[in-house]
Amino acid sequence: MKTSFLLSCLLAAALASSGAKADILLGAPGVPAGTRIATKVPFKITYTLPNSFKFIFSGIQAKGDTLGAPGASCSNGNGGQFHLKASVSGNGGATERAGQLEFRNIQDYNLSPLQTLLVSPVAVFQATTTPITISLKWAGEGNAHKPNGIFNILGEYQKDPPVPTGSLSFSSGAWILAESPNPEGTVTIVRQ
Repeated sequence: MKTSFLLSCLLAAALASSGAKADILLGAPGVPAGTRIATKVPFKITYTLPNSFKFIFSGIQAKGDTLGAPGASCSNGNGGQFHLKASVSGNGGATERAGQLEFRNIQDYNLSPLQTLLVSPVAVFQATTTPITISLKWAGEGNAHKPNGIFNILGEYQKDPPVPTGSLSFSSGAWILAESPNPEGTVTIVRQ
């Protein structure tokens, strides 16, 4: 009887643990909330922001918890390490990487307050005459078991250039265009 009870307890624990899901929410400016999720470690996830005007990469931040990790005997599931890093690139060109947030062991990850690592100076990716494509990459390494939490790329995102503001004022009349590099001819300004 004790054996069947023990087996049923083990089966229930196995089924309950298989239903537990890991979710590390990945965030960044311009990325809709909840659309990028890492469900296991290790992971590498990329997101593209097409037709962008500007992205400023200023760092990364993370916080979370996990069920543990394999480790040395007597570690009580506190073995292993967990490392998070991210990079941003523009138009397949220059890439800026933040350092790495390191959690020495799982207890360190579980009890740690929000960890932030800033890039100094910030990396600015900006379009000139045509929009650019921004590529965001999140990576997690280590052997954390079913981690949960957040992992964000910090910065600012601007999809379109600013709308021009202000006004120009010219007198009415006909004006002769100056020589090179402007074309010959006249321009007429009419008030409405």
